[in-house]
Amino acid sequence: MSNERLLKQAKAKAAKYCAGRERAPYQVMQKLLGWELDEDDAQSILAELIQENYVNEARFVHAYCHDKFEFNKWGKNRIKQELNQLRIAGESINEGLNSIDPQRYEDILQSLASQKFRSLSNESDNWKRKQKTTAYLIRKGFEMNLSIEIVNDLSDREH
Repeated sequence: MSNERLLKQAKAKAAKYCAGRERAPYQVMQKLLGWELDEDDAQSILAELIQENYVNEARFVHAYCHDKFEFNKWGKNRIKQELNQLRIAGESINEGLNSIDPQRYEDILQSLASQKFRSLSNESDNWKRKQKTTAYLIRKGFEMNLSIEIVNDLSDREH
């Protein structure tokens, strides 16, 4: 099979891969390299996919931030960490994170904190209860200062 035909097939396959859902340029590149294309050919196909708008980093970041926040209930730190692993540029990450509604962010954080705090009602030591709730929120990717503030408010309201 000719190299040109092989590249056309790889591009069609990659376009189909991108059409299923938003993909980061890094993900597409890894997929292309996984199909044993050499790096130059893979770069060339990726550039064509970007030009044809199959791959759009800003669109990917916006969708990723929205979905991970709304469906996984991740905080900004966790989302940022995951996007860094996908080799997304810092500016794009900041734009995506800024697209999250601040009021919705606080509401979700409040809801998660409240649920976790209530689930630990059998914990007799209030300090441990607060620590466990705060640690849970930080693992979900919420900022430490916000998590501590919300948990302290919850604790104060209960006592």
